[in-house]
Amino acid sequence: MSIQSENNFTLNDDVNGPVLAAVFATEMILALIANGVVLLITITQRNSWKQSSTIFFTSLILAHLVLNLLYLPFTIIALAAGEWIFGSTDEEKRETCDFVAYTLWYSIPVITITLAAISFDRFLFIVKPHLHKQFMRPWVALTLTLAIWILSAVVTFTPFIKGSGAAFIYEGSHGTCTIILLELEFAIVCFLGSLLVVSIIVVTSVWTFCFTRKFIHNQSEIAGDNVYASRKKRLFGIFGAMLIVYGLCFTPGIINYAVVRVIFVDDRIYLAIVISFIFVTVLSPIVQSYFRPEIKNKIVFICRKILQKPPQRDRVNYPVSSNNNSSGSKTEINRIGTSTQLTMSLDNALNTEHSSTTVV
Repeated sequence: MSIQSENNFTLNDDVNGPVLAAVFATEMILALIANGVVLLITITQRNSWKQSSTIFFTSLILAHLVLNLLYLPFTIIALAAGEWIFGSTDEEKRETCDFVAYTLWYSIPVITITLAAISFDRFLFIVKPHLHKQFMRPWVALTLTLAIWILSAVVTFTPFIKGSGAAFIYEGSHGTCTIILLELEFAIVCFLGSLLVVSIIVVTSVWTFCFTRKFIHNQSEIAGDNVYASRKKRLFGIFGAMLIVYGLCFTPGIINYAVVRVIFVDDRIYLAIVISFIFVTVLSPIVQSYFRPEIKNKIVFICRKILQKPPQRDRVNYPVSSNNNSSGSKTEINRIGTSTQLTMSLDNALNTEHSSTTVV
């Protein structure tokens, strides 16, 4: 099902489009920088691709880029213009808006299911390290990642089907293309799917936490410098930090999803929910860059190289001498530009004028 024909694709007058466009543009720029840096460093670190975690975390980065390259640019321009301008006819506008809304709808299961895969991968690494080494090969992680993207594409395609119980629509009340749930059955199916993913994350995370202390003590040598086994942050680690980040950014949307069919949610609250959801694409790569050893070490190396001062050349200091001839020799030497001429003049001054000269 697509956008309703009576939609005029115009932003409501009570919505400050330019301000919202500026907020989304700021988020997009920060997200592109953060995700771009992490992705480029990951590509150059060939050894890290031997770990399944690298593939899963890169999948998250790509999902963030989908949002920031295929959803936000259209939304920002439409908010700044005060209407949906992508298309010369209503039919073309419906098609482009459907596509933009689909990218948002598509990114949600990709991110959440990938988080569940990371949680399961971390569970195997901590609780069953030998099984993890045997089973979770890079090609297995890549296969799971491709399956997640394909499954998400198929599941989120349903709003394009008439009578599916959902539709893509342009909401003039907040100036974005989004999805609306028309049938209770569709909402229940979405809820059950989300509950399954969240259950996997919760069960594996709690189980992992309970076994972490004992595992770290017995398997410290096996852990090495893997991303899941930070020696200073073992109980918390990268996944714990990411759960907090995604939890804070996704919770407003989850609450809205739960109550939207019961109570009216103000449009300003919905906009805050969208801003919060997009902001996770900024925070998540920052967490990765802090906890992933190969990313952090490379960033630290680059920063040190940039901040490193260039080597200084040897300087020749001439203290004040009571001999007038010494002052004359000093003045003559200071006029010479090259280092070779400077050395020759210095030798002549020392031999002929017997001045008191100090070389540092």
